[in-house]
Amino acid sequence: MKNFLTKLRTRFFALTAQPVVWVLARAGRDVIRRDKYGYDAFLDIDRLSQAWQYSIDVFFDVGANDGGTIRLAKRRFRNCRIIAFEPHPRTFLKLTQNTAKIQNVELMNIALGSEIANKTMYEYDLSVLNSLVPNAQFAVRFGSEAHQIEVRCTTVDTFCSERGIKQIDVLKIDTEGFDLEVLKGASSMLALQAIKFIYFEFNDVHPRKDSSGGALAPIDELIRPYGYRFIATYNDYVVTEGELFLVSNALYTLPPF
Repeated sequence: MKNFLTKLRTRFFALTAQPVVWVLARAGRDVIRRDKYGYDAFLDIDRLSQAWQYSIDVFFDVGANDGGTIRLAKRRFRNCRIIAFEPHPRTFLKLTQNTAKIQNVELMNIALGSEIANKTMYEYDLSVLNSLVPNAQFAVRFGSEAHQIEVRCTTVDTFCSERGIKQIDVLKIDTEGFDLEVLKGASSMLALQAIKFIYFEFNDVHPRKDSSGGALAPIDELIRPYGYRFIATYNDYVVTEGELFLVSNALYTLPPF
């Protein structure tokens, strides 16, 4: 498993190193043709928000891990308020250290889901794989072994109600198979059309029988009736050795008309 993960890291960096314009875009440099979407999600959010006169003031980072998304978001949306959620205690400590010098960032050592409860988290050697489902697609595909810890969980709706947050401009979710549950816990905010952009991870279009979460179609079915529309997908990597496996992200938005 360790050899595979080493190869996976190498392959990921090799894929994300090309094309150069993609890397520059991730760094906040707009070198991509202005009529192209699907290379950099934050660039796409930026230009759509400008076209529709949306302001990006509140950014939810659900599954913040060690702070990579926070750094990217701050390069693109410098003045936004970022509220980051990371339930794993050791990863949260690393997140705190990595973002100590970044302004207007609030860190929450709690998970978001569809209910308020203590939940079992399945932790792996790589923190990016930690999940609130025991059989996330990556873990099943590569036979990863997990340890169990208990974490606190609330919902987007409850958190926003308690904090007086009326709108989320960007809701980013990367929770290894738990993304649908996070969105189920945001039903009131979705019904109020109080979330402008939703950016989440997926591994396949439809659910797999041997694993939980990681499917695009159920999320589309949940949010589309609220008026959300698909913009693009953004692929992180594809594993071609053995059974095909991919890690991608999808961007949805709520158009103003």
